[in-house]
Amino acid sequence: MGIITIARQTGSDGEAVADCVARALGFVLVDRYLLESLIQEHGLTERELDESDEERGAIGVAAADVHVDYLQALLLDLAGKQDIVVLGRGAQFLFRNCPWSLHVRVLADLKARRAALQRVQDLSDAEAETMVEEADRRRSEWIRQHYGENWEDPAHYDLIVRTDRLGVEGAAALVRTAAEVRGIGGHAADMAAWIERHGVEATTERPGGHPGFVHPSEAELAKVLDFYRIRWQYEPKSFPLAWDGAGNVAEAFTPDFYLPDLDLYLELTTLKQSLVTDKNRKIRKFRELYPDIRLKVFYGRDFRSLVRKYGLPRRMPGTAPGPASAPGSEARPS
Repeated sequence: MGIITIARQTGSDGEAVADCVARALGFVLVDRYLLESLIQEHGLTERELDESDEERGAIGVAAADVHVDYLQALLLDLAGKQDIVVLGRGAQFLFRNCPWSLHVRVLADLKARRAALQRVQDLSDAEAETMVEEADRRRSEWIRQHYGENWEDPAHYDLIVRTDRLGVEGAAALVRTAAEVRGIGGHAADMAAWIERHGVEATTERPGGHPGFVHPSEAELAKVLDFYRIRWQYEPKSFPLAWDGAGNVAEAFTPDFYLPDLDLYLELTTLKQSLVTDKNRKIRKFRELYPDIRLKVFYGRDFRSLVRKYGLPRRMPGTAPGPASAPGSEARPS
């Protein structure tokens, strides 16, 4: 499978370019419309989808990291099944190290972008210019929050096209040619292996995360525990699941949290079900081998319910920053 990512300035007709490229190459276009049709089966709402959108997502909202993490998992899953063109969503950073990817930025000058908005809305030049600048500012802040990058840096892109000079069809033709030269399509087995090796790493490159946590969702669960002053330890113990012929441990399972006062382990699984088959297998094996050890598994729907219920900010009032914010919390050093 192959991936083309399209980052675009507001009003640059990047959406039209992405659509043309997808139809010409026979790739699936991953845009707002497709994601809206998929989120219901994964338990997300449109509001939560907005939080993973670089133009609509709130900056600094605790739940946003969880929903971005979830959408990244969905994009990785789609990439393992078919050739895709991804519009926005910071996909140029999610797939930046993928050998079968092409990263494109679509630009246009301010006059053309302003005119594009005025074709669909009754706006003065000043109003249209303000809307363009505000949308690009939000996109820049969103990318910086979730990936710690400057999305305007040309080093992030293989190809930059200008629709005000080339038009939509001309820009799309250049992207198609670049994709064909790169030979990015049709690498199903290779892509599956790449996702397995790099998928988790890609979803944890977000800046500002808590040291030691593998996923932002784990930091959010820690805040729930802190709020109720429940002591916790992060990944304190690994349980062997299989051994090789020499008696060495060949496979192990490490639950995310241990609550010493309750003698209970917690495992958090926020990815969609098809991506956690191996984890579920490990959990079943763990319960067979260690029937006396208590383990509670939180799936994505359970965790998002907690986030919505408590609406916790990144820093709870009266606590210090970091994972061990409540008295008695025992976070593992990173």
